[in-house]
Amino acid sequence: MEKEKIDQKDLKITNVIPITMRAARGYPAWVIVQIQTNVGIEGIGEGFTWSGQAESIANYIRSLREKVLGSRITDIQTFRDRFPTKAENRNWSAAVSAVEIALWDILGKATNQSIYQLLGGKVRDKIPLYADHGIFSGTRDWEECIDRILKAKDDGFTMFKWDPFTGEGTPTLRNLKDQIKKIEMVRSAVGPEYQIAIDAHNRFSVKGAIMAAKEMESYDILFFEAPTHDDTRLLKQVADATHIPLATGELTCTIEQSKDLFESGSLGFFQPEVGTNGGILATIEMADLADQYHLKIATHNWCGPVITRAASHACAVIPNLLFQEYAGGAAIDSWENELLIPETKIENGHLILPDLPGLGFELNKDLLDQKRIS
Repeated sequence: MEKEKIDQKDLKITNVIPITMRAARGYPAWVIVQIQTNVGIEGIGEGFTWSGQAESIANYIRSLREKVLGSRITDIQTFRDRFPTKAENRNWSAAVSAVEIALWDILGKATNQSIYQLLGGKVRDKIPLYADHGIFSGTRDWEECIDRILKAKDDGFTMFKWDPFTGEGTPTLRNLKDQIKKIEMVRSAVGPEYQIAIDAHNRFSVKGAIMAAKEMESYDILFFEAPTHDDTRLLKQVADATHIPLATGELTCTIEQSKDLFESGSLGFFQPEVGTNGGILATIEMADLADQYHLKIATHNWCGPVITRAASHACAVIPNLLFQEYAGGAAIDSWENELLIPETKIENGHLILPDLPGLGFELNKDLLDQKRIS
């Protein structure tokens, strides 16, 4: 039987609870937010965290709580207008993103609609994923890395991304060639048709990034992510020196920042991060703008399972989507997928969109309590 829909005018925020929890995959921590309402509906969100920043993000969520308690949930755009993301403050932007995601979850549950339905309807039933491992530069474990890439391929992922590099700035040619050998080994293992992408995590100088790109050009790299600092002048210098398309976006908190990147002509792909850029609606807006510059979208997603599902709703309605990132190449801790009820369904390299209200899950409260830090 279909659940009774609740009039949005009756929805009021009664509590906003940030939760810092131990993360999986060696990640330092995740920040989850629970927003409670006067009708018993609870919304769930997550902000993109990085090393040492979880408590700061949680504190920003607490500051938002004092401003939204008692307010009615009628229009998410009103929330966005009151609390815009800030280019100079990623932690604030992550907090805003987490709350925005939770508000969509509440609206979906209140109207008995999936978020992608609230956004106008999906253009695909399943989200194509690429497998990511993150940083994997240790030679001692290199055979393990190749094994994981081959397993991801066998599991149906049609692209794999990782960071094979060490150091920062401008490497010596000898050290760089040693690292490029790892890419050569992967290309040999997966064959000529399998897609691979490389992430440098902003580690190189312009000179170093160009050196790395030149050394990679013969290995058919789909994109080179974050080769240097996310400065449009620096990225354009790298882009002009190589035929490998560049990609970035996870540090982009505002639509103005994304427009600057697009207008620079430095990118081949854009990677919006739903947990930093303001949330689900901001991700869609950035993708729409990217389409005007003929850019494909490969959403960034290297945090917790709540962000994975939030991003999937944006990806469901983005026409120019190529991939959503997924930690399918990492050693997934068994409990990570158990945090959501029902669990995220991954089949043949795709995330299967559930036909459920809101984000499409509830939190496993017992497991959350076990992993809770504060």
